[in-house]
Amino acid sequence: MTQSEQLAAIRQALKAYRKGGPIDPVLKDAGLAPDARDISHDDAVQWLLKARAEADKAHIVRMFLEGVENNRAELRAALSALASATHFPDHPFTVTNQYNCQVCSAFDPLEVDFVKLNRIRYQCGSVLSGDIAQIAYFLQQAAATEASPPATLPLLSSIFQMIRELPDNARPKDLLKSLRKLKGVKMTDEEARSFIELLGHCGILQTPEHPGLLQRFTNQGLSPSSSRSSDWSYPVDFWRGEYGMNSKAMTYWFGEYPELLAQ
Repeated sequence: MTQSEQLAAIRQALKAYRKGGPIDPVLKDAGLAPDARDISHDDAVQWLLKARAEADKAHIVRMFLEGVENNRAELRAALSALASATHFPDHPFTVTNQYNCQVCSAFDPLEVDFVKLNRIRYQCGSVLSGDIAQIAYFLQQAAATEASPPATLPLLSSIFQMIRELPDNARPKDLLKSLRKLKGVKMTDEEARSFIELLGHCGILQTPEHPGLLQRFTNQGLSPSSSRSSDWSYPVDFWRGEYGMNSKAMTYWFGEYPELLAQ
């Protein structure tokens, strides 16, 4: 089985997975189906902090670049996780009048379904809702994954140039349409939305009033939204074309790749 055939089989098996149902052997063979388990909130926080301490930013960036150029969501996911972990606070399970933690919105205990986590990695390629198990697991998997960044970055360069050329009044939904139409992009609607939200997490698509997770920790379960009907995550929900791409965040992540910084 070639690598592309194996990836296709993994994606199909993850898509077909249902909680409590049988697990396709292809997932077990790929090491993507450890037994689900419960973990306390405090242990999950320490898992995340340990994964953050061991994370190699340069390696995660290389994975992201390979993931973009080769349309592999699972290689992009760790960049969102690293941004989400950057200012994540060490804290105990804290509740007042709610059932979940008021600091990070996680429950105690957390049910960790590793097949579900891998489905999010492979089908979205970004952390969803600030989930701390996703952050920890995505970083952990990144450390165990080899990265071979392409010699050139034509697709990501095209994506960034497209963003720069959007009109000032462009909203995330407009960016989504343009991204899906861009030559070479082979993302599903779900992947494309998650990719845009990842750029928000990384502080690349943000506003002065609503910075990304690279700049400060934000409890995604309590984050504001631009409207009651919005289904975009924070902070990209507030982004408009006039804000372009944050130059400091671009340099932080891609300073070793000057072709991506061109204005």
